[in-house]
Amino acid sequence: MEQKTKKATNQRFSYVVLAKIEPSDYQRPTEDSRVDSIVKNFDEAKLGTLTVSKRDGRYFAIDGQHRPAALRIIGYTHAVCEILTGLTYEDEADYFRRQGEDKRALRPLDLFKAGLIAKDAKCLAIEEIVKSNSFQIGFAANDFAQIGAVQALFTIADGYGYEILDDTLSFISNTWFQMVKATRGECLLGVAEFLSRYGNIIDPADLDEQLSNRFLPAWYEYRDVVGRTQLSKKARNTFCRVLVKHFNKGLGSKSKKRIKWVD
Repeated sequence: MEQKTKKATNQRFSYVVLAKIEPSDYQRPTEDSRVDSIVKNFDEAKLGTLTVSKRDGRYFAIDGQHRPAALRIIGYTHAVCEILTGLTYEDEADYFRRQGEDKRALRPLDLFKAGLIAKDAKCLAIEEIVKSNSFQIGFAANDFAQIGAVQALFTIADGYGYEILDDTLSFISNTWFQMVKATRGECLLGVAEFLSRYGNIIDPADLDEQLSNRFLPAWYEYRDVVGRTQLSKKARNTFCRVLVKHFNKGLGSKSKKRIKWVD
């Protein structure tokens, strides 16, 4: 005999008076800064549905503690809510801590693809730069041309600018062509840091063979030191320092072409 799955709770959707929604003490305290941010950047399309538990004739917020407070400031009196009934106080707390278990957070790549369709200016600009350097954004094992480190691309665009992003991809293409791991996030960020400091000395689009060969071992040395992907400021500075070291190889100690590393 087939066993039916027991329904945990009853659910319906309806408008609820905001003044009747009470906070729940198993949630984090309401933060004024988050409420202010919602008010300042309010977009009704992104509001979503509040989840409340109706217990003993009262409504308790399970998901959306900050949104009711923001809506009241804006001037709303009601909000569409997912109303759950049949939960005890203990059930509510368990529901709150488990509600995200089956949800998978959106990856930077997912957000980027959606941004392209939405014609987001930043996504379109990054896509154009990536393609102009003969790369693609996406995940593919053992494919040098595929860049999966989308967050690193955004970090470079935001922190260093689009020109440095363009130079970074050009540098990697000319220096570590077909080295799959050369497009990992820490490598992208390390090169961006290097070019932001010393780009006036090196033209990434016009690296001669001698200079490219000087930089070639840098990735292997850095990989052996770090051993795994790290996107911190410390990690990118470490890679930048390795690039400085290899640039200076073959130059005399008094050569004016030497780069001086400054922390």
